[in-house]
Amino acid sequence: MKLHILGNGGPRPSRMGERYGTSCVLEFGDKRIMVDCGPGTTYKMARMGMRPTQIDSVFLTHHHSDHTVDFPCFALLRFDLDPGDLPPLRVFGPPPTVEFANRLFGEEGAFFPDIVARREHPVSHHGHVERGGKLPRPDIKVEAHDLDSRAVVTGDGWKTTAVEVPHIGPYLTTLAYRIDTADGSVLFLCDAADCPELRELAKGVDTFVTGLVSLNFKEGDASHPFHGVSADISEVVDIALDGGIRRIVLIHGSPLGDDVVAKLRRGYGGKGYDGLVERPDELTTVEV
Repeated sequence: MKLHILGNGGPRPSRMGERYGTSCVLEFGDKRIMVDCGPGTTYKMARMGMRPTQIDSVFLTHHHSDHTVDFPCFALLRFDLDPGDLPPLRVFGPPPTVEFANRLFGEEGAFFPDIVARREHPVSHHGHVERGGKLPRPDIKVEAHDLDSRAVVTGDGWKTTAVEVPHIGPYLTTLAYRIDTADGSVLFLCDAADCPELRELAKGVDTFVTGLVSLNFKEGDASHPFHGVSADISEVVDIALDGGIRRIVLIHGSPLGDDVVAKLRRGYGGKGYDGLVERPDELTTVEV
């Protein structure tokens, strides 16, 4: 399996603009699944030689803009490139994912006039046929689904299980996802915190993809505002050790210095992580 890191930043661009927003694509066999669709995702896909038409399923962890803001660009380009035989784009996430999609692409949606123009105007017909499509042009095909904790979604050769995790409640609901395939399993936490349901989901996972704040709540930082919002050193160590996870991939603007690996190794109370730790840049691929 391959994990393509499109966006590995947060809600604000890093100082030199090399990291901004969060988005990953998990590739296994001829399948690709996207997790989150933050700023510039569609452009970053092009930089990495990928096209929106290669992806049929998107999982959104939560509705912070740095995880969702490029979804309309991604979905609209997929629609524009659809020769007519693409399956619907399925987008899954916590509420209000269905409302989110409807407000973008429904008959009262922000992009509905654009969709109609591309579907109906002769110059759009010309471009569509030039790209190998047939008339009439297909409509945009987006199927949105609100997921609850413990929801299971299946596809051809894969299964995704969701659990609710602490982050910005009660304002936003956040989900972690475990994707199981014949080639292995990956747990996506992004930038949320630990909880018992997550520990259960993590058992036996091969790769843990997570954000990380370089704090240690179990060694003096328990009063920090990030406690209960984003995973720290001690929580990531606990999740990985309890789950028997052999690889951690740090995303969402995680610390870049070598000291973060040393902190994970040290852990807390004599408990440290000795598995593989990856700290990928944007526009890179990790073999998982």
